[in-house]
Amino acid sequence: MTRARSSSAPLGQGITSTINAATATFGAVSGAVGTAQSLLSGGGLQEKLLSGTGLSAGAEAVGDIMGAVSMFGGDGANENDWRVRLSLPNWVSFKNSPVLKPLKDAGGLIFPYTPQINIKSGASYTKEAVVHSNFAFNAFKNSDPGTIEITAQMNVEDSTQALYWIASVHYLRSIAKMFSGSDPKAGNPPPIVFLNGYGNYVFKNVPVAIQSFSTSLPQDCDYIACDVVGSAAGAVSGIADSVGSLSDSIGGVLGESFGSKIGDIAGAVGQAAGFVGQAASLLGSFGVGGTTSGGQAYVPTKSSFSLTLVPMYSRTSARTFSLDRFVQGGYLNNPFGYI
Repeated sequence: MTRARSSSAPLGQGITSTINAATATFGAVSGAVGTAQSLLSGGGLQEKLLSGTGLSAGAEAVGDIMGAVSMFGGDGANENDWRVRLSLPNWVSFKNSPVLKPLKDAGGLIFPYTPQINIKSGASYTKEAVVHSNFAFNAFKNSDPGTIEITAQMNVEDSTQALYWIASVHYLRSIAKMFSGSDPKAGNPPPIVFLNGYGNYVFKNVPVAIQSFSTSLPQDCDYIACDVVGSAAGAVSGIADSVGSLSDSIGGVLGESFGSKIGDIAGAVGQAAGFVGQAASLLGSFGVGGTTSGGQAYVPTKSSFSLTLVPMYSRTSARTFSLDRFVQGGYLNNPFGYI
């Protein structure tokens, strides 16, 4: 079976247009490439970053990136605030994210309606069967604080609340992911956050990681439109991905037929995309790059969030834990709380 080829545009004209588009794309990103190369190569990276305008993280954040050490901050909210709240990770990309700004302004993810929370604590025992005995003996194995399950209504009445809904979903998606790829913390597990609510004797700076998150987009409710913003560094990174895909297409489809010129252009465009993408990723980690329009999003006027949280304690804290101190309420002023 033969395919009919359109005669509306000659093949040679289409190829020439593709070459011109590739060349123009490379020229457009060349300035960004120069900036990226100067940033990513050569010495004095820390000094260059610190001297940039708009970079508010300072030496502490830069040193943290260089060491690839996870930063987790305690909760600084009002002690009299008994609302259920999850803190933002003490990492610049979370603190300066334009999408997460509603949560930053609120002091974390605060559930606007009283959620339903299920907690449990347990102890594991191993049965020791004894010959010629009427009763088995139970040997203690370990205690388990169990998971924390939260179900919360998220009703939305206007565009401001819709942005809060967007930020909440984006936040919960984010803390369920590990650092990878070109992240300065690549290889680190998902961030640990702090759960607070209902006073010091219920949840006080409990370190948790999110195990699962789900929400609903019902069909029987209205949806509210809201204008969202995104990171300019993220937009640049997205452009770099697109340019990289273009270079692959140029090199793969046309490279063999039209010689080294196409291959050279494709390789240059791909290299440019790589440098721009790396620079955007690094700057985005510092929260640098301003904001850009993220278009409109549509949010349900009624939905529910379901979360499963896992308490996370280090080996050192587990070894130094004192039951006597716990019973006496001695951990209330601890940087993180036991449950």
